[in-house]
Amino acid sequence: MTSAFSTWKALDWSTVALLPDSPGVFEIANLVRTTLFIGAAADSLATTVTSHLETPSALHARAGRLYFRYAATEDAARLQTEILARYGERHGGALPPAQSKQPTAARPTRHLKAV
Repeated sequence: MTSAFSTWKALDWSTVALLPDSPGVFEIANLVRTTLFIGAAADSLATTVTSHLETPSALHARAGRLYFRYAATEDAARLQTEILARYGERHGGALPPAQSKQPTAARPTRHLKAV
């Protein structure tokens, strides 16, 4: 059973400050509610969503405002997995755009020999 999500709210400092310090899941979307990211907060929704507010470039370049909604739940990881699976079913197996970014691979260390 999916926990009930809040209504969509603007992703800004004043709104994020009102989030609970409890575990939960959240979605971040653009103005037309195209989901960009589905996240889980193991400890604190407030802390986790704040980290996304501090690094908006991680959510892809965009024009306009971002929005979010959340659901407080003790089993955030399981609920996130369910929501991502449903998203994938509706989008041909794809993940939300900000989650489909491949992590940048570490550059191999080159050892130079003195000649």
